[in-house]
Amino acid sequence: MKKSELIYEEFYLIDKDKCLYKSIVDNGIYYSGKGSKAFVRQNARSADDNSAWPGPPVAFTRKK
Repeated sequence: MKKSELIYEEFYLIDKDKCLYKSIVDNGIYYSGKGSKAFVRQNARSADDNSAWPGPPVAFTRKK
């Protein structure tokens, strides 16, 4: 990822229609409304939800 493509040196766009961004710091998926400077971490939801993505839920796990 080029530094010039990052927003606030942490986020990059993954879905323009749903305003979803991915973080390079914690691998989280975040929502930011159009024109907003706030990023809110999102969990997987139904595909009918505005902030959801199609397909199975995504699990964020840590290696032990």
